[in-house]
Amino acid sequence: MKKQFRAFESAREIVRKLNLNGQKEWSDYCKSGKKPNNIPSNPNTNTTYKKEWINTGDWLGTGNVSTHQRVHRSFEEARNFVRTLNLKNREEWRDYCKSGNKPKDIPTEPWNTYKKDYTRWGDFLGTGTIANHDKTYRSFESTREFARSLGLKSVREWEKYCKSGNKPDDVHPTPSRKYKNKGWTTWGEFLGTDNIYPQDKEFRSFNEVREFAQSLGLKSKTGWDKYCKSGNKPDDVPSSPANNYKKDFKGWGDFLGTGNIKHGDESYLPWHEAKKEYQKLGKQYDLKNFSDWEKFAKKNKKLLKKLSLPQLPWNIYTKERAWKKMNGEKIG
Repeated sequence: MKKQFRAFESAREIVRKLNLNGQKEWSDYCKSGKKPNNIPSNPNTNTTYKKEWINTGDWLGTGNVSTHQRVHRSFEEARNFVRTLNLKNREEWRDYCKSGNKPKDIPTEPWNTYKKDYTRWGDFLGTGTIANHDKTYRSFESTREFARSLGLKSVREWEKYCKSGNKPDDVHPTPSRKYKNKGWTTWGEFLGTDNIYPQDKEFRSFNEVREFAQSLGLKSKTGWDKYCKSGNKPDDVPSSPANNYKKDFKGWGDFLGTGNIKHGDESYLPWHEAKKEYQKLGKQYDLKNFSDWEKFAKKNKKLLKKLSLPQLPWNIYTKERAWKKMNGEKIG
């Protein structure tokens, strides 16, 4: 407090010659030890410069004004300017803000700056678009009546119609979600076809389906897919349990009861079973080392897939410490 600092104009003139670009560069300069002692590190709070201080942009000569100090145009002026840009959505607005062309007195986040006046993007950009969560939709009965008038035969046709651009804005594109517990029953009833679509089916619980699947004695996902195509699968058992039971499904090994290991889209035998198969292959094809195995695996991908064996077992069975690299070791 006893330090005698330079006059504000003199200190600012010296600082501006440093060509610093912001508060961080100024702070780094102050920490470097190069700053003269008669220039304060915190000129904004220094009582000596209380009358002359404006902002960091003025102090450094950049002309920049921090966001919280910036004076913005009125909401009407900002909106009128933005509408001349012919931007279509929020994504285009973000790109424009990043381009460096946006005037500094127009905020990047208008919803925060103009809390009393801002309503939605469609109004601010001038597109008239209303976000789904702001839209007012028809009642379930009115929506159903409209849907039936279209003469659509399936859920796919409804989805295609919704994407066509012909759907009225007050008709919800996903009525099964919008009107759940508010009149919705099935797609067949909604479209007026009375058909039973896959989306309408009620399946058994995950545990019941898994118990049923394990009773079939299937060894892999391939076996399960063949069974589903056979026509023997009950209607209340889904063909894609991984999709229908996302929270409970833990892999095909768990689902089918084989203990197989799931890796990406593939399912492999558990190590104790895989090891026996590898040994059989080693004896059958006289595989003596890693080089032999590598050549064999490349030529016999279909066989390995059929046996549910990975080509690179050391990458799959990393948790099973029983695995040993084949380098220099006899496989059989």
